[in-house]
Parts: sequence; C-alpha cells; structure tokens
Amino acid sequence: MDYPVIKLEKKHIKSVAELEKICFPCPWSEEQFCSALEDQFIELLGICTENEEVISYLLCSIIGDYAEILNIATHPDCRQKGLAKKLLEFWLSLPHLNHAQIVLEVRAKNIPAQNLYAQFGFKQIHIRKNYYGDDDALVMEKQ
Repeated sequence: MDYPVIKLEKKHIKSVAELEKICFPCPWSEEQFCSALEDQFIELLGICTENEEVISYLLCSIIGDYAEILNIATHPDCRQKGLAKKLLEFWLSLPHLNHAQIVLEVRAKNIPAQNLYAQFGFKQIHIRKNYYGDDDALVMEKQ
C-alpha cells in the first residue's frame, strides 16, 4: 500500500465524509468539509486508492505561526499500515510549518493516536475534562 500523499480536492469530499462517518461518533458533513476546503487557512491532505477512495486524511488549520490538527482518520481496514504516520510526516515537513506552534486534541482513551503523536514530539500540555462527553481530551503540542 504505497499510495502518495496528495492535496485533497472537492472531488474527494464525498469519500472523506464517508470515512469520517466510519471513524467518528460526531462526524463532519460533506457541507462542512466543502466549506473548510474553501477556507484559506485549512489544509486537507489524504491518501487515496487508485480509484480515488480516500483511505486516510489529515485536516488542519494554519493561521500565521499557529497550526492545529483538527482531524486525522484512517479507514479501519487500512490501520496499522503507517498511513497516518505517513500523512503526519509529510505535513510536518512542509516549509510553512517550520516555526509554527502545532497543537491538537485527542481522546484520552485513544492510546494508539497518542503514541503516534509522541513519535513526532507531541507532549500533553492540558486536559479538557469531559470534552467529548464520554471522554476527556488531551491537548498536545509539538515540542
């Protein structure tokens, strides 16, 4: 599974929204992704199969020297294959992130995601109690 990381476009939104529904209990809609794609401060990267099905994506916001990872998801059938790691590695290597403060929120129960972020130098800086209703959010920052 050696698909490249690409900048996702409007033609990918339906596939991104379908993946979002599979991965998250409160998914973004197609309309929300379309609006995000039109925002100059939003980046949407992904990995697609040869028939343009999005199997992993990263959604982030970058304003000046502040960046926030909003969502990262990988299709359950494609997990443990390094796709999220590949996306993060690609995104973090972009020149406009060289001096940015980078933060994210992750479910306290999502240990695999926390371990992935730790590989890239993210450290927990705060806890938001009951942020997800059924779980706390750990705020992590790239050190």
